[in-house]
Amino acid sequence: MKVRLLAVGTRMPGWVTDGVEEYRKRLPRDFRLEVEEIAPGHRGKNADTARAVAQEAERIEARLKGDEHLVALEVQVVKVKVQEWLVLEV
Repeated sequence: MKVRLLAVGTRMPGWVTDGVEEYRKRLPRDFRLEVEEIAPGHRGKNADTARAVAQEAERIEARLKGDEHLVALEVQVVKVKVQEWLVLEV
């Protein structure tokens, strides 16, 4: 199975690369993990954050291929009981 990770950001720090490599080792042998960096939306002193996030979403959607499923992870953490997790069937 091929898994593509579309990550918003470029020039990822070393700890990210190390984490990806560690995760790769833990995947089953028949899984291939590819990481693709997506350019972030413009952020700055007077930048519109909502617009930047919308640009990032558009860039991600443009990279999706017809037979792929999107699973989005967000930085903000919310405590969830295990019983409330969404289980995806592939």
